[in-house]
Formats: sequence, C-alpha cells, structure tokens
Amino acid sequence: MSKLIAVSIGDIKGIGIEILIKEWKSRRIRNFVLITNYKLFKKYISTKKINIKTYKSSIKNNKLFFSKDSFNIFDIKTSNYNQNTLESLKISYQLVKKKYFIGIVTLPINKKKINKINSTFIDQTSFFTKKDGKKLSNMIFIYKNLFFVPLTMHIMIKNVSKKFKNSLAIINKIKNLNTSLVRDFQINNPKYIMAGINPHSGEKGIISNEEKEYITPIIKELNKINIHINGPIAPDAIVNKNNLKSHNCFIFTYHDQALIPFKIISNYSGVNYTSGLDIIRISPDHGTAYDLVGKKNKSSLGIINSFKLVEKIAAN
Repeated sequence: MSKLIAVSIGDIKGIGIEILIKEWKSRRIRNFVLITNYKLFKKYISTKKINIKTYKSSIKNNKLFFSKDSFNIFDIKTSNYNQNTLESLKISYQLVKKKYFIGIVTLPINKKKINKINSTFIDQTSFFTKKDGKKLSNMIFIYKNLFFVPLTMHIMIKNVSKKFKNSLAIINKIKNLNTSLVRDFQINNPKYIMAGINPHSGEKGIISNEEKEYITPIIKELNKINIHINGPIAPDAIVNKNNLKSHNCFIFTYHDQALIPFKIISNYSGVNYTSGLDIIRISPDHGTAYDLVGKKNKSSLGIINSFKLVEKIAAN
C-alpha cells in the first residue's frame, strides 16, 4: 500500500504552500503529492522566483507514478485560483478513497472565497463529512496528547443551545469521538471533561438552567455506557494545569470555547482532524495568515505535525 500523502493546495496566496515548499526543500517532508493545476503552480513559483524541480505525477494502469527527487504535482483541470482550491479538495478525496494515498493534508483555505463559487460550502470538516456520506463527524483539535473538541462548529452563538435540545445527536457525536480516540489514537478508556454552555455553567440556575436541562442528562447517559465525562464545568475554569494533566479530551459546546484556549496552548502548531470518516483528513491549525506571506518568522510545526499525524492514524 502507498505511504504517500495527498496535499490539497488550499489558498495559494496564503502561507500554507510557502511552508510546504520550504519543508520540501529542507527534506523534512517529501512523502507527498500536491493536488493542483500544474500551470497555476508553475506560475506561482515563477512569480515568487522559487527554483524547484517539478514532476507531473500521474496514474497509469492503476499505479501512481512519483519522483523521489522532484516536487510532485498531480495536475487537475481548473480555470482560476478559487476553483483550483475547491477542485483540489474534491480530487484529493477521490484519490485517497481509491487508496492511492494514505490520507490528506489540507492546506489552509479562505472559506469566503470558496463560498462565492459554491454557496453550500461552510468549512472543510462539513465538506468531507458530506463527501464521505456520513451523517456525523467531529472536528478534533490535537496538540501533543491533548484533544479539544467543539460539539458545534461554524454556527451563530444564539443557535448553540438549540443544538443541545437534540440530546441523541450530541450523544452520538460523543460516541463517535470516543470511537476515534480508542481506534485512531489507541487511548483505552479516555478521560473526558466537558464545559457548560453559559458563563459559570449557568451559575446553578441564576444565569440559565440549560446545563441542568441539556448537558447533565447527556453526561449521565454517556456514563451509563462507560464513556466517563466530568462536567458540566464552568467554561472559564475548565482549562487549568490540573485538568490538563488528568484528562485526555476537553469537550466544548461551541467553536470559540475550544479554539481560544487551544490556540494559546498550541501556539498555532496544533492540527485539526476530521474523525469518523473512511479517509484520514488532517489540517494545520493556523489559517491562511496573509500577513505572514513572504516573511521568515512562520512556524512550520502545524504542517509538519499534520504529516506525522496522518502517518500515526494510518498505522493505527
């Protein structure tokens, strides 16, 4: 089986491709094929005055041809940069599904640009979940041996509580999460801690009763099936030294509850894993970071760690 990794181009005007080329030149990352329009990529490296030897990787007789000494490109048909980003995601998925690669590292994208050409596009997690025909998945942020998981993703704050009225859906998401930690990361009996929705977890009803009505029953049901969760904990107190030492996974009710502490702890070297799919999809935690393009103080750890994690999960 191939040990190569497919890399989707992301936003070619962001820092993702700069870091990938830098790490390829330093020989720290070589086991990949970049999925992009060949002419657009050649135009990019010409404009940036980047001197690298490229190779058109191709499939013939069900075999992927790959050069060990060149920067490998799988050429796709696109007409512009934004379409290139979207088609790269689609074709990367198809190639991994057909086992030509062990997984995908998706370079950061600009969601607004993609939404302009595909109004149904919200984020890459939802994109791959739908592409894989799955009803649910989880956005898992990983740094070293810590896992931070928002149970809702890119939705308005006013809609967060409504999601928890459907307790079965939330229970199934956490069961999916537990399966991933056991299967993909070989963690037996993961230790979870979960935040409440509101400040101070509702302050025992003074602020809100949503924790008592929604979160506590969900935790009780999961405890019955040996998925042990400590909570609900006040969101502003959940991430501390003791909890970081005693728990594997921090579960949050919405996106920024998870991402603010995660980005501080990981310093943008963490990764984002979409669990519950038939393929492995990892992305560096940092975004396109247009303000860092062309500058030397960019960290490569997010992309390097993405490659390492694809290999680890594939092995597991």
